[in-house]
Amino acid sequence: MSPVEIGILEFAGVWAPYGGNDAEAFVQFGLTSEEFHRRLIRLLGSPAARMLTNSTVATLRRQCYKRLYLPTDGSRARIRG
Repeated sequence: MSPVEIGILEFAGVWAPYGGNDAEAFVQFGLTSEEFHRRLIRLLGSPAARMLTNSTVATLRRQCYKRLYLPTDGSRARIRG
């Protein structure tokens, strides 16, 4: 696990109760919202995610799902691969 990946998990854990912080994630990691959440989903399935509580992992999975798969403009959701 790289220091950046650990940083992503720690960052996500801190911001989970507030619904995340996409703007700061871009500043900290240089990742778009979609890139950040795709990477986070992968990391949540890794052994390193044990640093987070089960409820935080569940919260983060829901937040990632909302960012990646739910429409934000009132249109129908389209699941992106």
